[in-house]
Amino acid sequence: MPFVAAGAVTGIGSLPPTSITSAVRSVAEFSPEVPFWPQLPQLSERESIVGQGLGIVENLIEPRDEGYGYQVKEGQIDSVLEILHRSSGELTSANAAGFGAFEEALSSGLFSSAVAVKGQIEGPITLSAYLFHNGRPFLADPALFAAIAFHVSQIISWQIDRLKAAGLPVLMFVDEPALCLDAPVANAVPEEQRLNALAATLEDARIRGTYAGLHCCAARPFERMCRVQPDIISFDAHEGLDLFFADWHALDFMQQGGTVAYGIVPTRPGVNAVDSASIFIRWLKAASLAGDPQKFAQRAMITATCGLGLLDTSAVAESFGVAHSVSKLIRSLAGSPELDEEVAFGN
Repeated sequence: MPFVAAGAVTGIGSLPPTSITSAVRSVAEFSPEVPFWPQLPQLSERESIVGQGLGIVENLIEPRDEGYGYQVKEGQIDSVLEILHRSSGELTSANAAGFGAFEEALSSGLFSSAVAVKGQIEGPITLSAYLFHNGRPFLADPALFAAIAFHVSQIISWQIDRLKAAGLPVLMFVDEPALCLDAPVANAVPEEQRLNALAATLEDARIRGTYAGLHCCAARPFERMCRVQPDIISFDAHEGLDLFFADWHALDFMQQGGTVAYGIVPTRPGVNAVDSASIFIRWLKAASLAGDPQKFAQRAMITATCGLGLLDTSAVAESFGVAHSVSKLIRSLAGSPELDEEVAFGN
């Protein structure tokens, strides 16, 4: 189904409430046009995006004593691989409470002004970098990496099957902050193999009739992001806007019709003090130097730089308020009719 961005606002995924009902109401209020199911990291560690990706094996892994991530418990690697290989991709109320509540809200008509719905999950490269066996990440072993990649594709397929019931275009985003990693360990899975697996994951989503989005808010690996051919690129435009418009891979992506979700609203407290007009003017200057800003605006989405899940609840209204203000200016440039203000804020 066709989806025209033209300044549409959405969220990266996580929100700060510990109440599932409050979280879904926040999505309805602040992201009614492209609603997303909320991840709730302050409700439970299981709700973190890594926790959701690895929840299927949570009883067989444990936090590492040193460094980041998780390790497979002693003697459990065969069981971990067996579970990953027979993954159905289902997210449960234990680690994704917001998904079921979001489904119910969709079917009840809470998002009557939605033009698309959004799902998200951690990508295979990042999950494989966070899970270790014998002191080495799964990203160091082709068989272990392949098992994670299969599991991620199953999660994506499961989400798509559920979200398509809304009868709207589905935007399925894969979050890959580890995309910027260069050979994390000796003899690691080669970059080409990592990117091929990610590209296949995105293609699986596309084959199922959805728009495949790729989010990376770490160092801006625009060349790698473009190589895996997403439909939508989502990045930290607060930090990387000028670098993006100066990168020929990114420009080629846009010239080929790609959509860009500009994470141009900084994810921090007190963002309501940020001048929305200044953000737009900064974007307009960078876009004008790179090409036709009107065409860029027609294929632009506006988001925060990253998820809001670790901020105070008050930050949600602040962040989305700035995003909607920037969106109105983008829409005006794109030539799209502005949303009625009450609809835009879901009042």
